[in-house]
Amino acid sequence: MSITPISIGLPSGTAGWKILQSKSVTDFTAFTKNPTLQRDIVYLREKLPTKLAARDLLADRRLQEMVLTAYGLDSQIGMNALMQKVLESDPADSGSVAARMVDSRYKQISSTLNYGGIAIPEIPAMPSGATVQVEGIRQGKTFESFSGTFGGVTVSNLDLSKASNRIDLAATLQAAFRKADGRKSDITVTALGGKLSFTDGKGRGAAVSFAFVASPGTTAQAALTANTTGSVAVPAQGGPAVTKSATVEEIVARFTQARFEESLGETSETLRRAVYAKRSLPGVTSWYSVIADRNLASVVQGVLGLPESFGQINVDQQKAMLERRMDIADFKDSAKLAKLLDRYVAQSGVAEAQALASSSGIATLVQPIAWGGDSFTGSSAAALFSVIGGR
Repeated sequence: MSITPISIGLPSGTAGWKILQSKSVTDFTAFTKNPTLQRDIVYLREKLPTKLAARDLLADRRLQEMVLTAYGLDSQIGMNALMQKVLESDPADSGSVAARMVDSRYKQISSTLNYGGIAIPEIPAMPSGATVQVEGIRQGKTFESFSGTFGGVTVSNLDLSKASNRIDLAATLQAAFRKADGRKSDITVTALGGKLSFTDGKGRGAAVSFAFVASPGTTAQAALTANTTGSVAVPAQGGPAVTKSATVEEIVARFTQARFEESLGETSETLRRAVYAKRSLPGVTSWYSVIADRNLASVVQGVLGLPESFGQINVDQQKAMLERRMDIADFKDSAKLAKLLDRYVAQSGVAEAQALASSSGIATLVQPIAWGGDSFTGSSAAALFSVIGGR
């Protein structure tokens, strides 16, 4: 699938960043109504619920690209062997492939799709049942009324005076219970010889407080002779979550956001990375996740003033240095994160503008990294303590 960027029409640098602070994706109608985007979303909604195995999702290249793009895993498109192992990981297993990946996005996609989660099949309902022995009913000798609860449905003071035989009695009782049950057909009442048989297919409960009131001067009698509670159905649990509308819509929203950020990159890679960092950094709990995500690393490196070569040293050394420079918990502080990103946009936006305006060799020093590429970038900047309060 070839993804065509959609024009957003924003200015670059600080001006564009200020506009983005007061708007969401839905405010850009030219983007959200773009026919290509809409066709992709329709395809995702139609096809994803049919992919009940990870290999089936990956076999659909167009769908694979959309789902991996939604989680920022563009660089793994076509890496079917690895991604199948990730997607089939049990989210509850700390030793699974997804759990062992440094980048938390692998755990996110594994958990959301839940292909490897424990699956418990649906347990069908066991019907509730009741048997009533009816005697002495005939023309002119019948019941006056009925009250009682069956399958959790209550009927009160039902007129039975016109039911002169067991078949009519069963039909009157069934109609009353079904009406009280919202006109559903789960409760049935049938006449079998001298008995009335009550059944609730949903297993919602036994007969309670059955009371048949005989007409004055008659010998009609009714007695409850059998009563079975039954049990309700237990829905299936676990297994692939792609059949759930909430899961599909979550991925649609992620995909739409990722496409929006991609289109921002047509104007400014700085804005693209800043928007991505704004939504991603608050959920980061490990410096390894930042290091593994090349675009988050680019933002953090840039603000901390770390050179491009920083991304080439041992990851444990990177982690140790980042820990000394700031507290990772600061990403959850919206005020501190806002200051960090404002500084990043101001610094990188200037460098980006200079690169676009210049054809000299200096421009190569400030070119943005490819989304999902293999190296970091970062322009020189003031230490982070000056950005978030002198930490």
